[in-house]
Amino acid sequence: MADALSLLPAPCVLPRLVRRGDLPPGEWVGMQLDGVLVALTDDVAVTTERPPEPDDRAQALAPALPRHGVLGRDAAAWVHAGGRAPARACVLVPVGVRRPDARPDRASAETVFAQGDVVLVAGVPVTSPVRTGADVARWVEGAAAVERLVALASCGVDLQEVRARLAAMTGRRHVRRAFGALEDAGRRVASLGVARGEPQRSASSGRAPVMR
Repeated sequence: MADALSLLPAPCVLPRLVRRGDLPPGEWVGMQLDGVLVALTDDVAVTTERPPEPDDRAQALAPALPRHGVLGRDAAAWVHAGGRAPARACVLVPVGVRRPDARPDRASAETVFAQGDVVLVAGVPVTSPVRTGADVARWVEGAAAVERLVALASCGVDLQEVRARLAAMTGRRHVRRAFGALEDAGRRVASLGVARGEPQRSASSGRAPVMR
């Protein structure tokens, strides 16, 4: 019986990013057990020559994006900082643009993008780290928001910049709750001794144009 790699297109070298459907039946789990792949999501994995990076995570979620869509909120936090993969990609579209149809792999919302709010990660539009922090604090609930904010802080996001961003939104939905999440995250960061270091590479191809 031919082995699994012989069934892949020549040359028989796995690409960095592998989707479940790219492999013969049964090989998805087997390659993870053998240490060949590490799963990013239920359907996307990367090869193990180096740890997963923001580029890998952005590309894993890219198929969920429609035209004009931007990865945001929980999904953007995962792209920038890693951790637990989101159950569905949050897709943000500019106000006035038709929302994409609902799909099992994505949820959507309308928003206004300001200058600098969108960066490209491996060519995939993602909200910037500080915008992501403010959105996570507002729209992700409870302990999950705190977890994401701590992860963002650990990869270089200044929570004081997130606070300033939220202060400019006073009166908008969920901003009061957002300040509470930010306070909890700040205490967690202090207790863990998380020092703000160099940000992870999150804008590998520069900034995307402002989206209106």
